[in-house]
Amino acid sequence: MKKILLTLCISVSLTGCSLKKSEEKSEGKYPVIDVVNSLGKYQRAYCSDYFSSIELIPLETNTNSLIGGEPVVLANDSLIFICSYISYNFIPPRLNIHVFNYLGKYLNKIGAIGQGPGEYIGVSDFFLNHEKPTVFVHDPRSILEYECNGQFIGSFPKPNIGELSLMNISYLENDIFMGSVSYSYGNRFKYFLFDRTGNIVKEIPGCCFYDANSQLRNGLLSTINIFRLDRRLYVKDYINDTLYTIVDLNLQPVSFFDFGKYAYPLGKINSEGQKEIMPLNNDGTTNIMKINQIIGTPNHYFYSIYVPPIFPRPKARTTFFLGIKVAGEADVHGIYDIEKDVNILLDTDRHYQKGLINDINGGLSFFPRYYAGNDVVVDIWQVEDMKELLTEDYFASLPIKDPQAHLKLRELLKNLKDDDNPVVVIAKLK
Repeated sequence: MKKILLTLCISVSLTGCSLKKSEEKSEGKYPVIDVVNSLGKYQRAYCSDYFSSIELIPLETNTNSLIGGEPVVLANDSLIFICSYISYNFIPPRLNIHVFNYLGKYLNKIGAIGQGPGEYIGVSDFFLNHEKPTVFVHDPRSILEYECNGQFIGSFPKPNIGELSLMNISYLENDIFMGSVSYSYGNRFKYFLFDRTGNIVKEIPGCCFYDANSQLRNGLLSTINIFRLDRRLYVKDYINDTLYTIVDLNLQPVSFFDFGKYAYPLGKINSEGQKEIMPLNNDGTTNIMKINQIIGTPNHYFYSIYVPPIFPRPKARTTFFLGIKVAGEADVHGIYDIEKDVNILLDTDRHYQKGLINDINGGLSFFPRYYAGNDVVVDIWQVEDMKELLTEDYFASLPIKDPQAHLKLRELLKNLKDDDNPVVVIAKLK
């Protein structure tokens, strides 16, 4: 391949690691996800191609369970955990985590906002313990653990890594946790494994490169949210083309996203303690492709990708975030079929919605936000979007595979109020 692989390095020997990964890629040891050749060839895909059923769960709305902002949702086999999440300048929002059952009934909060015992001052991350039913909350001071009923279990300190801020924390296994940091000021390590005492078990270095011809610094030196699949954690940098999993406390490549010449430019290792540099166009945009989010399932990766402005993009709905008009066309959804080794980038539907066209119950387009295990993926629909888009003309434009589910959707629409909590959508993978 013409592309020079840009990867994180597990070994301290940076050059040797890069060569090893390039050889593994060219020899076909790991799948290469052909992204660059999918650009401009956007396809419309349907929920019935991937899911056997879709279930709608309207969340109970009362004074204790109000959810606003852009919610983050997690789920296990019986409970839904949801938190409104709006963050400014990396300041954790002072918002609660709410727990609902699969009937949408509100059960309890996880902990409480505050600075006393068992309280958190803000939610930087929250994540589940897959070995037992508990919830972890990462706030600026520590990591707190709770029973699913909200009862506080205990807390422990985050590892001390100097000026760097640990983020994207997840539970690995056997009381070992994993977090990442941005590459900043020449730090040698990118990923940290640590225990419940806050002691670092392992530090994993990262290879960072930069374009010596540009004077512009970039803010893309962090990692995407870690995701779990089949009891393993998967990690990836924004500007790196390699997806890794954790095996025996080491990073192991799983697959590569082929960005072609639109990959991050390989320069030289910045040994001067500077932040990495990224070239920008005169309008402040960049022609570099990057993955923003991945949700892994046993047979597919559902991901979003930044498409450079030199390529055509599917026309997307104009939305408003905090009163600011957001065109939403730069990010495109993609799906990679692991078994068939086929990658597609999705077009929007006739109403310019992103995601899979919902031909099962005729609802809004669907795209997974979280994999809950047992072939279940989760999305969230906002009530205002449902009431605006789900009209008779909209329904008439769709082939509806499940008439009974469609009738349930219509009945739900009759009862939804403008200020109701969002609707959680559960889809069962084929």
